Amino acid sequence: MAFIDYFSLEHFLNLSLFGIVILIWLILNNWINKNLERYLKQKGWLVEGREKNIKKLIKQVLLLVCSLLALEALIIGHEEFSISNITHLELFGFDFEAKADGTYDRFSFTIGSVFYLVFVIVISKISISVFRVLIHRSTRERKWIDEGGTYTIIQLSKYVIYSIAAIIAIQGVGIDITFLVAGSAALFVGIGFGLQSILADVFSGVILLFDGSIKVGDVVEMPNQEICKVNHIFIRTSQLKTLDGKTIIVPNGYLTRESVTNWTISDKVTRFNISVGVGYGSDTQLVKEILYQCALKHPLVEKRRNITIELEDFGEHALRFKVYFWAQQTWQIINIKSDIRLAIDQAFRNNEIKIPYPQRDLHIVSDLRKNKD
Repeated sequence: MAFIDYFSLEHFLNLSLFGIVILIWLILNNWINKNLERYLKQKGWLVEGREKNIKKLIKQVLLLVCSLLALEALIIGHEEFSISNITHLELFGFDFEAKADGTYDRFSFTIGSVFYLVFVIVISKISISVFRVLIHRSTRERKWIDEGGTYTIIQLSKYVIYSIAAIIAIQGVGIDITFLVAGSAALFVGIGFGLQSILADVFSGVILLFDGSIKVGDVVEMPNQEICKVNHIFIRTSQLKTLDGKTIIVPNGYLTRESVTNWTISDKVTRFNISVGVGYGSDTQLVKEILYQCALKHPLVEKRRNITIELEDFGEHALRFKVYFWAQQTWQIINIKSDIRLAIDQAFRNNEIKIPYPQRDLHIVSDLRKNKD
């Protein structure tokens, strides 16, 4: 009878509701893993490259909601274990003097404060994800804004939402934000002096996002002549992808201080050159014609711009020629140059034009003093 009394109808109802919530969570979690991505694509709500983040966020929201429902299911009919009592359970607190009459106010951090902070974080993440989807959908067919402009709007909105969420969270747990800022002014000044370079990178990141001189998707040439594509611009650093497929992380201050060539905002067609040397005595007119035809025949070389062949100099062991041509697809310029060089090499072989090796004259002087001895 004791066993039956313990598991009364009321407890059985609590356990049944708890089991139903867990079952619903398992079913929805399984559906998210299998069908969410396809469903979002059908609705046009999926932002390319954010599939895992969206799925993770939705699963976290589902877990949070189901956890609250499961807790509610266990405490139904038990007033001593109500959500109100649980949320008011204090984790830690302290008294502080805040009034002129000497009375003390108490700061109390409760389980409800934890739930509140989690709720604010989740809502801010949901807001950012929804805003990102709306921006991508509204600018998808717009010609007046490119990928970099869309990225800038999303990044700035994310920082604004997180800033508002931080203020709401701080004030929501009972901390006066104005009192906190005033009391920490001296600390902020000290931190500012100690972290000057980091703060400079942060302000440079804001400048890059607002200025638009370098945007996501741009192809840039670094001061060391390395060609990179801008993948991400964060608040302190930027991620650039090299032609080798490597991702390098560059402080934003470097991009604003150094002289960086932005190929994307330059003319869409850019001039490049290839150098080659031929042996002395070669038919220079034939060499000039071969170089011109090799550049002209490449499909990615701009035909409406002049291809120029220049006898650059009389070298130590070769006549140095330079081929100037225009190309549109600058990200593939290494492949374009390689193709033209291969074509030049094959044409030189067919016409018996030699590319000379470096030559050095070696003079051997015998020591006559040994012969006299």
